[in-house]
Amino acid sequence: MIFRAFLLPALAALITGCQTASSPAPAVNAAIIQAGRSEQVSVATLRQGRSLFLTRCISCHALPAVAAHTAGEWPRLIDEMAGRARLDGKKREAVLAYILAAQASR
Repeated sequence: MIFRAFLLPALAALITGCQTASSPAPAVNAAIIQAGRSEQVSVATLRQGRSLFLTRCISCHALPAVAAHTAGEWPRLIDEMAGRARLDGKKREAVLAYILAAQASR
């Protein structure tokens, strides 16, 4: 329940995109559960992950639905694509955090 209490407001802010690029990211963290562990992810990281997902992934293929794969499958898939999408470690983690957060909010 705490997971959803943090995640849903953060995703709402991320998806609606109400803020301008010059405004600071809200001081809200989203909990991401991955491989049995919970971690805090900032809204700024989720925004970066969303942006990278939308721009880098679609440059080679149709954008996959976040529900197309399980939370356990996404890390391997992103690892396989990271080189082609020019994602370093931080960018890769941001994309993964966004996908897992979007998937968890469904």
